[in-house]
Amino acid sequence: MLLIAASALLLGIFAARGWHTACAKSLTADEPHYIGTGLYLWETGDYHYASSLKFHPPLAYHLASVPLLSVDLDNASLEKGLYRQIREKDPQRAETVRIRSRLAFVALACWGGILLLAWATEAAGPVAGLIALALYTLSPTILANAPLAHSDITVSVFYLKTLYMYWRWQRRPTRGRLILCGLSLGLALASKLSALLLLPILGILFLTSEHSPVMRRADVETRSEAIRDRLAALIRQLPRAATLLTACTFTAIGVLWLVYGGSLAVVEGAYGPMEGVRLPGYLHSFFVDADLNARGRLLFFLGEHSKSGWWYFFPAMYLLKTPFPTLLLLGLALLFGGPLEREVRRVLVVAISFYLFIASFVLQVPLGFRYVLPLVPLVHLLIATRIAGSDRNWLRPVAAVGLVALAWVGARAHPHYLSFFNPILGGSEGAYRYVAESNIDWGQDLGTLARYLDQRGNPPVKLAYFGPEPPERYGIEYERLVGCEPTDGLIAISVTVAQRLWNPANPWRRLPEGCYDWLLKREPVAQPGYSILVYEVENTEN
Repeated sequence: MLLIAASALLLGIFAARGWHTACAKSLTADEPHYIGTGLYLWETGDYHYASSLKFHPPLAYHLASVPLLSVDLDNASLEKGLYRQIREKDPQRAETVRIRSRLAFVALACWGGILLLAWATEAAGPVAGLIALALYTLSPTILANAPLAHSDITVSVFYLKTLYMYWRWQRRPTRGRLILCGLSLGLALASKLSALLLLPILGILFLTSEHSPVMRRADVETRSEAIRDRLAALIRQLPRAATLLTACTFTAIGVLWLVYGGSLAVVEGAYGPMEGVRLPGYLHSFFVDADLNARGRLLFFLGEHSKSGWWYFFPAMYLLKTPFPTLLLLGLALLFGGPLEREVRRVLVVAISFYLFIASFVLQVPLGFRYVLPLVPLVHLLIATRIAGSDRNWLRPVAAVGLVALAWVGARAHPHYLSFFNPILGGSEGAYRYVAESNIDWGQDLGTLARYLDQRGNPPVKLAYFGPEPPERYGIEYERLVGCEPTDGLIAISVTVAQRLWNPANPWRRLPEGCYDWLLKREPVAQPGYSILVYEVENTEN
């Protein structure tokens, strides 16, 4: 009973924080296209991968539109660009649409917490379940993505669910559990293209699912015999593994067929290497995404610009964006935790290592830490099960203190979770010198800037903003800051613009090197939401 009450409290606080963040934060750069597009898809059946879906699978679009079914949209749902139309016609209704669209993802994130609670409880007991849920619901990274109408939290939840369903099937292999695994796989694939990594991950898991007992045969006398035994076991397992993976994949394709409106959206390619070739829209999205990844894109990390990324980006970002209490608990779990249940260990090792390897060494455009968001709940599961399974009496009390500290850190960060950084590089205040884009600035703080300016009497400001919303929507009196020439007065600039990753005057033209160095060498007088820098430049300094 105590576990249920504590879990309900954690989920309730998590949902409340997600709701408040959804209300407080402006739309991020990608959200407007998600909002209302699902209504258009339902009404028209137009699932064109380029013009309607912008190369992403449709599940997140549908989720963002479910809460809008009860909103009077004046038939705008029959057209594309729903949010822009509503914003121009009725700003107050646009506010309602923005918040309601996000609430579906807050609810989905809560379900992800329930899945994690169930998995950890089944694997290592109720204490593990409670620790895992606490880590998840108090994580700034989860709280940053849960209130956004986007595919990142969607694929993370279904990535977790697919692995959990596989683990339950492995414990008791039945046809029904295998179908549930395939259904979860289909929902993950319909969420984001990165879920395709689940196919090789499940293949490896199926291939090795009955392999370990063979490898521990007592009559093996030499290393060469052991290697031969392992290879032979893998070969014997191949037909069964292929059959199981095929069954899951066909089930998943059925889910994709439903999510695409009872079709596979077969069209001729409009972009990329498959231009002019008739293929299902999902495959076109994959080929275009692969082509864009191969081309690269200008990125910024630790003060350096690059078009090919950095292999250490995601491990480094995990260290930078994870609160110290969680890092401490991870270290204690690895050093002093109890042994993991064998199948949990196998699932975590394969799922985390394979995904991280591809993200680090194959992905050329790591636009943000959100790209490895599906791994965050798995790390929470690892910490919780190892701490709960330890025979060291002092570890659980220390974990409780760590969770209290984590709650305090999260409370201080609220609602600026997207721009949260621990103090390694100066915390959220200093992070703008080292990162940009969705790691800190995704356009979410235009409303935060408006509230800051309102406290100062709403003075006019020279603004260079990275984001989809018009400043007029928030009552900001401004003129656009364009070009690289120094100027004076009150200046507000998004971190992503300041670090030259976005040109507000022409998004297709790169800003020249050193464009805003004249600003960055100064200290900002304010940082609304930590993603917008405010400077006061006197005439005499020019």
